[in-house]
Amino acid sequence: MEAIADAGLARSIGLSNFNQRQIQRVLDNCRIKPANLQIENHIYLQQTGLVKFCKANGITVTAYSPLGSKGIEKLLNREVPDLLDNPVVKEIAQRQDRTPAQVLLRHLLQRGIATIPKSTNVDRLRQNIALFDFELTDADMAVLNGLDQNVRICDFAFFPGITKHPEFPF
Repeated sequence: MEAIADAGLARSIGLSNFNQRQIQRVLDNCRIKPANLQIENHIYLQQTGLVKFCKANGITVTAYSPLGSKGIEKLLNREVPDLLDNPVVKEIAQRQDRTPAQVLLRHLLQRGIATIPKSTNVDRLRQNIALFDFELTDADMAVLNGLDQNVRICDFAFFPGITKHPEFPF
């Protein structure tokens, strides 16, 4: 990747689904530091230690599945939690006159994490970008931070044998 960046074919180098040990190994051996880490991150999987490590090393973090990932249930062959139906999220959304999705996305933004919400619905796309004219209170942030359960939705177990690979990050 450094050769690609040197050739002007990439502006930045990023990582995806790396754990802290793997990132440290990259930092110890790279010439061009990774600019971003993309990870699953939402109220049930906040990965605060990993996010803190990245920030301390000047690596931005981007969250995928910030609203959960209900569409992945068939692939995983199991139920996944419905983050948008969490009673705490719904109560904050009602009080703020926002959607639950806006509360979840704003929570990540206030934690300094970029988000990649997925939607093909035009109205939801508009709602998902309307995050910059409100803030969650410190109390709301604390309550949402307290919802962390270390629950991973995208565990990649649908790839046969991946969990046994020595570099499997989870």
